[in-house]
Amino acid sequence: MSKKFKATFVDFSNSFLDRHAIYCLSAYLKDNGVEIDYVNQGNFSKAILILKQIKPDILLYSAFSSDIPRFVEFDKLVKKELGIKSIIGGPGPTFDWKVFKNSGSTIDALCVGEGEYALLDFIKNGFSSSKNIITGNQNNLPSGYCPFVDLDRVSFPDRELVYKNDYVLRNMPSKQFLAGRGCPYMCTYCHNNILNKMFKSCGATIRKKSVDYLLEEIKDVKHRYPLKLVVFQDDTFILKKDWLLEFCERFPKEVGLSYTCNIRANLIDEQTIKILKESNCACIYWSIESGADSIRNNLLKRYMSREQILGTGRLLEKYKIPHRCGGIIGLPGEKFKEMLETLELNIEIKPEFGFASIFVPFPGLELTNYALEHDYLSEESLNNLPKNTHMHSVLNFTPEEKLKIQKLTYLYPIFVNYPKLYYNRRVRDLLFGLPAGVLHVFFNIYCGYKQSKLYKVKAPLLLKIAIVWRYLKNPF
Repeated sequence: MSKKFKATFVDFSNSFLDRHAIYCLSAYLKDNGVEIDYVNQGNFSKAILILKQIKPDILLYSAFSSDIPRFVEFDKLVKKELGIKSIIGGPGPTFDWKVFKNSGSTIDALCVGEGEYALLDFIKNGFSSSKNIITGNQNNLPSGYCPFVDLDRVSFPDRELVYKNDYVLRNMPSKQFLAGRGCPYMCTYCHNNILNKMFKSCGATIRKKSVDYLLEEIKDVKHRYPLKLVVFQDDTFILKKDWLLEFCERFPKEVGLSYTCNIRANLIDEQTIKILKESNCACIYWSIESGADSIRNNLLKRYMSREQILGTGRLLEKYKIPHRCGGIIGLPGEKFKEMLETLELNIEIKPEFGFASIFVPFPGLELTNYALEHDYLSEESLNNLPKNTHMHSVLNFTPEEKLKIQKLTYLYPIFVNYPKLYYNRRVRDLLFGLPAGVLHVFFNIYCGYKQSKLYKVKAPLLLKIAIVWRYLKNPF
């Protein structure tokens, strides 16, 4: 690039989640001479005013499928006001690229899969099509893909880009990290198995940062910002046993903090739970997904037994590791009694916090295609996906069934922690008889309370007020 090229990430989210994709892409682009800015402003007019001051050469969007309409709407306004080039990436465009191409969008290009190499190449070549990129005049997937990045050979994710503009994320005592990328499992409700097939030519799909790199990254964040709890968001943190043994031995000595991580019941044995406990693991996140064996293993392809699930619960209780356990309800063809089996299995596990997500049929997922093929889902519903997994089902349940599913997801955490309320039929019927809006309010309050208790991290009063305000605007 002959001149200093300016790119700006536009973000409309206002959650407590770290923006891993933005951090990683920003670090890589900056290392290669691109000037990066970040705008997070929900008001379109204000966002455009900021962009007029920045004067970027290209706008960068990252989206899930449910986010795409908002970016499409925003980009049309940007094109009228500024005429800036734009490109969108993330899970939404990767799996929903056909719908996106037919949406009448003014966005100039989309990136499928990992974006570091592809985005830089796209910029260097004057916005011409390259690997991983689909431009406005293309109606097919790219002919090839860039290799996966070596996670140990790139700079630490650039958190400062976001943190300097976000008081809450910068000062949160808990921050999220990724120890690697990729997942080998074939769960039908997840995008990972599709990614593995699409990008099998790009290198090893399961990549872990070396323990050296990961610990240095965490220590760098600890040095720069408030940090009391490390939250690992890898789908399955414990995949590689040798790596885990080294991490668990070194983390408490070299970092000296507590952490949380995600596990799978079929990978658990007593040694694993023991070393997690000894290395300052403060909380475990895991999922049963369904209490019905046929749904869990045949429909969802989780491939884990009831005994593995109950055994994991017993070991977590034995070693006194608090845990949050999830499930999915509102699955294609699922009966309400099977949803209650999921709740009952979660009750038996005795987690500190149990919750159920309503299945969202994101485009491209194996389970979404199954739902379409078996008339559990209409094509029209894919254009109106809910913003989160606790709102409503878009499958072809009756209105009465949809309301019951919605109420179950609100009552689920209460029932898990207070099973007597569930097993007392009169009380259960009384609670299900309450308006969904009332249950939603109690659900948000209770989930916020349970999450704060799980993390057990103190925050200054001003930050607490800011956290509560953000939570009220963006509930669980």
